[in-house]
Amino acid sequence: MQLKSLVFSLPFLATALASPAPVPAPVPASVPIGYGQQLQNPDQANHWVVWIEGQSACPKSITLSRLTESPCNIDFSFNGGTYHLADCGSGNEPRRVVQNGGGSKSCSRDNRKITCHGSTHDIVKHGKCV
Repeated sequence: MQLKSLVFSLPFLATALASPAPVPAPVPASVPIGYGQQLQNPDQANHWVVWIEGQSACPKSITLSRLTESPCNIDFSFNGGTYHLADCGSGNEPRRVVQNGGGSKSCSRDNRKITCHGSTHDIVKHGKCV
């Protein structure tokens, strides 16, 4: 009787053992981040903005905070990854960008104007984190 039970359950056991265990999702690859300031239409004040460095900053930038406030420790997302600027120094300039669940990259100054078109205001680029 026990042999019949064992023979009957053997195919189910083999199927369960053959199924792979779930693999945790990988952390999305980090992207280079550009940062700067932009006049925002709703309140006509300059704000910190971020974008993927090497891609168009207009209109794909994300607004973080007013320029008079620190842009550090405010989460933003690109390509499935969540990031925040960190180690803000004088003038609220970040020294690095941190990917939540991943590593960090150093930021460097890269001052220049990025021309936007239409009703979008130009961006004054302050730097990049690559």
